[in-house]
Amino acid sequence: MTIYAIVNDLLPEGSACGLEKPVWTLISASVILQGGNPYFVPDFAERFEARTALAVRIGKLGKGVAQRFAHRYVDSIAPCTLSVASDMLARLQRAGLPWTAAISYDRCLAMGRLSKIPYEELDRCDVSLTLSSDQEETTESLVIDNVKTQIENAICSLSRDNTLKTGDIIIIGLTDSGPILRPGMKAVLSLNEEESLRFNIR
Repeated sequence: MTIYAIVNDLLPEGSACGLEKPVWTLISASVILQGGNPYFVPDFAERFEARTALAVRIGKLGKGVAQRFAHRYVDSIAPCTLSVASDMLARLQRAGLPWTAAISYDRCLAMGRLSKIPYEELDRCDVSLTLSSDQEETTESLVIDNVKTQIENAICSLSRDNTLKTGDIIIIGLTDSGPILRPGMKAVLSLNEEESLRFNIR
């Protein structure tokens, strides 16, 4: 399984990279937080932010997929959140270095239950992450109105130079900021107001 993350919204402001086409990076398959396990806040950076997004699972082999056929390759979708070491990410970007250390490490990707939603009903997706502790509760929401267009653009662009395989994951809609993760919090991921995953933060 290969995980592709569309990172347009993570690019530095004023980046020379054009934003008209999807900009992507690879994330290791080992980053997925397995169901029921807690997320442990690492100590290699000062600030870890939860960036909500939508995970799209590929359902069949595809290479050079035309945009009008892209919907045929969508198997299912799920809400997800990527725990980004935001201070480290900023330093790596300023230095022109690869971002991998800040966005791809063990258990940094929490992904909810995969749902087979009819493609024609994917006019909009609402991904939400609720973080609660003894002191407070916050909800981070991501509403994707043009979700089909984003999915089709991603599949078309990625499959031009890569062979997409059954089980591959494409992450779209990654937010450019998010709530800070702290030990002691509880997290709930939802898709279209339906709870999909619960996990603890330690």
